[in-house]
Amino acid sequence: MNIIVLVVDTLRYDCIAANGRREIHTPNLDRLASMSWVFDRAFSGSFPTIPHRTDALTARYGGPFHPWKPLDLDRPTIPTFLARHGYCTQLIHDTPHLVNGAHGFDYPFHAWTFVRGAEVDRAWLTEDLSPFDNWRFDPLFGPPPEDPVGTMLEYNANRGYIATNRNRRKERDWNVARLFLTVSDFLRDNRTRDNFFLWVDCFDPHEPWDSPPEFVKMYDKTPGYDGMIDPRTFGGLRNSPDLSPEALARIRATYLAKVSLVDKWFGKMLDTLEDTGLMEHTAVILTADHGTNLDGDRGNHHFGKAGPPLQWEAHVPFMVCAPGAGSGRSSAIVQPQDLFATVAEAAGVDDAMPDGTESFGLLATARSRRAPRAIALAGGSVDSWRRHKGQGLLFSVFDRDWNLGFAADTAQCNLFRIGSTTDVATEYTEVVERLHAAGRAEIARRGLDPALVAWLESGGQDEFPATYSASDTAPPPANWRPYFGNLYTGR
Repeated sequence: MNIIVLVVDTLRYDCIAANGRREIHTPNLDRLASMSWVFDRAFSGSFPTIPHRTDALTARYGGPFHPWKPLDLDRPTIPTFLARHGYCTQLIHDTPHLVNGAHGFDYPFHAWTFVRGAEVDRAWLTEDLSPFDNWRFDPLFGPPPEDPVGTMLEYNANRGYIATNRNRRKERDWNVARLFLTVSDFLRDNRTRDNFFLWVDCFDPHEPWDSPPEFVKMYDKTPGYDGMIDPRTFGGLRNSPDLSPEALARIRATYLAKVSLVDKWFGKMLDTLEDTGLMEHTAVILTADHGTNLDGDRGNHHFGKAGPPLQWEAHVPFMVCAPGAGSGRSSAIVQPQDLFATVAEAAGVDDAMPDGTESFGLLATARSRRAPRAIALAGGSVDSWRRHKGQGLLFSVFDRDWNLGFAADTAQCNLFRIGSTTDVATEYTEVVERLHAAGRAEIARRGLDPALVAWLESGGQDEFPATYSASDTAPPPANWRPYFGNLYTGR
């Protein structure tokens, strides 16, 4: 059995038509859903990009969450595990973080291919920073600037993004198109294999929400609008409190446009699987690391992800399509760690899972209708608690119906029904208390430092601990730091 894992960055669960939003154009994701077990209660764990991949590749929680740091090379990963069982392993990605800045996520694979061009990629320096053909300054976002290039570079990532994509002319030049065309090449080259493990890591629909005009016009049907995108909306302007309803709707349209762009080119991969006959003996697992906010989701005007993740960031798609495994929908609570056991299950080696992992095979879960988890937790590094001495929201707790924004003091918690943007914590205090107790117990079980456990049990009334361990992972190498600070932002 061949196995493909596809991680789509920043894809919301509710922005796939098959999950209920029929106005969103995702025919190819819907096609996969129709052949899959679809898990309607899958939630992020460690947040965001690199912590999630660490969860998924290692099937460990991180004690209790993984921080943003290079991959620990002494812990078993899915590709190293499968290699011992006769699989050849390949990574194809356009997610820069996996290899840029010594993150090391290429290391466990036999082979890897990096498709350049996503945000914060650092492929090229040039003085030619002309706007793309699909960009223009839109009156909805203010008058044209006197210094167009300087204005574009106020969003720091634009220098690398413009330079790296300087030869973009047609839709197939977008990095997401080149990613899935590369995947299709791999599939054709390996059409006779029955032992490959392919990890496809798709950075879109991550920011910048930049798509060809015809995709934007699917979602902004303002008479006379040409689908052009204002690059000022990539940065802080999109969260200005002064934007008009029309401007907010246009920004929202750019995210949905990128979802549909991803869907179109993902369809090329599905077509190749079918044309080569690989679909008959290949399992396909699709998920996302997190979602995003689309204005008003967190009770205020905001686009983009924020921490700690609430349901709009944390509720993600998870589909498992395997020959002969059936299809349907499951409400079992799923976390990224379950990817490991599900891959092992598809490979027929789930009885050999490495020690220290905690992962549930989702095919058996779906068929048996069992519920291995009562709750899920999603959060960033515990070190982030230190910055505000533990005040406010710390992480999220989910069951099948509710999302608790967890604060040490229950009076500071938020409570949302899954799918609702209304905070009902004061109306359902018994639900807050129940999920708060469950969250305290689960985060302690996952390895939260005892000093922080005691502080949580005090309701945040005790003094915040001066020292504690934030994770059970090894510290990053000396002098290591995320590479974003190395982006050149001059003129």
